[in-house]
Amino acid sequence: MAEALIRQRVEDLAKALNAKDIDGVTSLFAPNLVSFDIVPPLRYVGADNKRRAWQEAFAATGPFAYEVHELNVTTHGELAFVHSLNHVNATLASGQITNLWLRWTACFRRIDGVWLVVHDHVSVPADLEHGHAVLNLTP
Repeated sequence: MAEALIRQRVEDLAKALNAKDIDGVTSLFAPNLVSFDIVPPLRYVGADNKRRAWQEAFAATGPFAYEVHELNVTTHGELAFVHSLNHVNATLASGQITNLWLRWTACFRRIDGVWLVVHDHVSVPADLEHGHAVLNLTP
């Protein structure tokens, strides 16, 4: 039952991202969220700060597509974690197209009966020798 609820929450998140629905996106976040996202800073603390980051991202992009693939859900009591490979395709305000796969891991906690993200981590592989992200990998 918990796994199905969490899968639905993740599906709702993807729909909200694709619609650029900021309230839908942030409805998944616990107030005390800590997020290690793909863009600076090193961490976002609090759902309000993560909300502002998504508002800026939505404002800086035209067409935006977000897909969740290979979602794995593990639950135990009031906690759960998920991981997936997610595909992002967006057109930036400059006209540049961003088309990349990223890795997403999130910890959910059931708070007042609702599964909310208390921590998430988004990353891409890095070429440590040359000091840059590797954005052209696909599953």
